[in-house]
Amino acid sequence: MRRLKTMIASALVYCLARSLLATYRIRVFGLDHRTAAEGLHAKSSFCIALWHEQLFACILAHRGQPFAPLASLSSDGDIVTWVMARLGFRTVRGSSSKRGAVARDELVDVTGHGWFTAITVDGPRGPRRRVKGGVIDVARRSGVAILPLIAVADRTWVLAKSWDQFQIPRPFARIAVRYGEPITVSPDAQGLAFGRAKAQVRDAMAVTETGARMDLANLVAWGGVRG
Repeated sequence: MRRLKTMIASALVYCLARSLLATYRIRVFGLDHRTAAEGLHAKSSFCIALWHEQLFACILAHRGQPFAPLASLSSDGDIVTWVMARLGFRTVRGSSSKRGAVARDELVDVTGHGWFTAITVDGPRGPRRRVKGGVIDVARRSGVAILPLIAVADRTWVLAKSWDQFQIPRPFARIAVRYGEPITVSPDAQGLAFGRAKAQVRDAMAVTETGARMDLANLVAWGGVRG
């Protein structure tokens, strides 16, 4: 029965996502930062760092790309995995509390095959907007750069009772997606250096969000661009 409920919920979420996507006007900024990140790895791989609350828009903005995001082992993660598979993504399952080490091993492995990965750096259970160490560990072991990613919309549903204030852009929303400056992590980063890398990601996310909100204001002023 649980499996049937998950399949039904997954199908509904996918239909909702595709229907909303058809109405969105998406514009991507900071592509020079993505190009720079690709140039730092032999297979052009990198690891996206994003906030859990912006997962919905970030996923849709990367449809059809060689994208291998991390999803939790929860029932919500089952739904996310089903939906992402239909968007052409290769999902890696795990979290900081369950199967974390194995999942990070898989993320490191897929970067060597030309996939780029993504980690919700405060997920899957928070605290909200507090960077955890998983993204640092993957970057230092794989040699890929961390690429901050922010997605903001001019009209959004907010799930106020969720720990992360999860956001779903409303129909016909204008969405600004921005990549921040890539961050490299030394392969021997430990202790204080590891902590500094987490702080660097946190600060880069803040700077990128400021830029994305300015981008969005310009989109609204000029009428947006259909993505």
